[in-house]
Amino acid sequence: MQKFLSRRRSDIKIAIVGENLIDLFKIDGAFKPHVGGSPLNIAVGLARLGESVSYITKFSYDFFGDLLRNTLTSERVNLSLSMTDNTLHTTLAFTFVDERKVPTFEIWNRSTADSALSIEDVSKISFKNFDAVHFGSILFATPAVDAILHLIKKARLAGKFISFDPNYRPKIAKDEKKYRDSLLEGWKMSNVVKCSFEDAKAIFNVENSDEAFEKIKEIKIKAIVTAGEDGAYVVGKETVHIPAYKVHVIDTTGCGDAFMAGVIHKLLKDNFVLDEKILAEAAKFGSATAGIAAQEIGAITSFPRIEEVEKFLKDVKSGE
Repeated sequence: MQKFLSRRRSDIKIAIVGENLIDLFKIDGAFKPHVGGSPLNIAVGLARLGESVSYITKFSYDFFGDLLRNTLTSERVNLSLSMTDNTLHTTLAFTFVDERKVPTFEIWNRSTADSALSIEDVSKISFKNFDAVHFGSILFATPAVDAILHLIKKARLAGKFISFDPNYRPKIAKDEKKYRDSLLEGWKMSNVVKCSFEDAKAIFNVENSDEAFEKIKEIKIKAIVTAGEDGAYVVGKETVHIPAYKVHVIDTTGCGDAFMAGVIHKLLKDNFVLDEKILAEAAKFGSATAGIAAQEIGAITSFPRIEEVEKFLKDVKSGE
C-alpha cells in the first residue's frame, strides 16, 4: 500500500493552488463582501485545523486584493509563492441564498488577476518542501488552467499526494468541452477527488448518481462524493455511505470546502493511506467540519478550529 509521508507530523506541509475571489452575499437587499474561492477557503480551513499551508495564486492590486491577502495572512496561510498583478482586478462572485439555504452564483472572472496566472508565473515553483498539493477548479474555465495543470504535473512527478475538488461552473467557461476535458485531466492526475453529486453528474454528463458512481469507478481514482443532508459516499472498489450529522442549518455556503479541509486534515494524520476504511473516517471528519460551518453565515467566517471539531465529535459520541 502506497504511503506518501516519511516525516514527522509537525513537518507536514501542503500547498493549495487555485482562485481567489470576493463572495458578494445579498443580505437585506444589499451585497456584503466575504473573502472566498474554494481553494482559498480550504487553505484557511486547513490552517484553522492546525496544518502548515501555503497558497499559490495571483492577486489583484485593488482593495479586494488587499482584503484577500490580509485575511489569509491573519489566518497564518503562507503567501510567499503567490504573486500580484498591478493591472487587473479581483474576481467577484455574486451569491444568492435560496429558501433551502442553498447558494447560487454569478461569477465575474473575465480578465481578472487569478485567471491570468501563467506557466511563466509558476515555472520556478518547487514542491520540494511539500508533502501534498490540493487544487480547485474555477480557474479551469480560464486561461490559468494551463498553469494549474503544469503545477499538478510537476507535483505528480515529484511524488506528492494530490487532491482535487472540481466545482463545475459551465456558465463561466468560454469553451465548455475544453473545460470539462480539463477537469477530467485534473481528476486523472489526482490521488483522491472530492466532489458533489451535481458536479459529478455534470462532469461525466450522466443523469443519475448510479451512472456517476460507475464513471468514477472506471477512472479508478478514489473519490468522496457529497450529497448535502444525505451525507457522503466513499467510492472505490465498493461504495460506502457516510451519513451527515444532524445540525441546525443556517447557510451551506462553503460547507463543501469545510468538508474538504476536514478530509485532507484526516488523511494527513493517516499518512495518506487510501483504503476505504480510512477514507470513510476522513469523510466522517469532513462531515463534522461541514456540519459546524453550516450553522453560521458565510464561508471561512464559519470554519471551525480543531478544538471545536474535537468537541463536536465528542458531544456527538456522548449523545449530547
